Amino acid sequence: MIVKVDTWRITWRYLIAALVFIIAMFGITSGMFMGYSRETNTFYTYPIGPTQIIILVLIFVLPIVFYFITIKNYYYIIENKSFIIKKYGKTLEFDYKNIEFIDIDESNKKKQVIFYSPKSGMRYLLADKENKLLETLIKKCPPTMSKEEFRQKHPEEKY
Repeated sequence: MIVKVDTWRITWRYLIAALVFIIAMFGITSGMFMGYSRETNTFYTYPIGPTQIIILVLIFVLPIVFYFITIKNYYYIIENKSFIIKKYGKTLEFDYKNIEFIDIDESNKKKQVIFYSPKSGMRYLLADKENKLLETLIKKCPPTMSKEEFRQKHPEEKY
C-alpha cells in the first residue's frame, strides 16, 4: 500500500528552505544587479538585461520545481514484513522486527513518526494525513521498549 506524506507538512518546511535559498542566491548574485561608484560614493543599479532576467527566473522557478518534485517523489510503501521510504529516488527499507523503539506520544504530538532502528539510528519521518504509517508500526512491530528503557540502552542517541 502506498501512503503519501501530508502535503501541508512538506509545504511549510519547504517554504522555509526556499526562502533561505532565495535570500542566499540574492546575496550571492547581488553584484550582478548593483554597482558602486567610487567617485560619488553611492550604490547604483545596472539596467536589467537578459542575464539578470534569466538569473531572477531561475532563483524563483527552481524552488517551485523542486517543491513539486518533492511532493511527487516522497512517499511510503507499507508491506507485510517491512515498510519502504521513497524520497528523491532513494529507497530505505525497514523491517518491522528490527525496530526497537517507537515514541507514540511524541509522534502524535508532533505529527511525525519517531522510531529507532539499530541499523539506521533515530528516524523522524513526516506523518501522513490518516496516520497509517504509525498505526502499522504499532500493530506489526514486536513489543518495543519504553522511553526510559531506550534511554538506558542507548544513551549515545540524541533524543
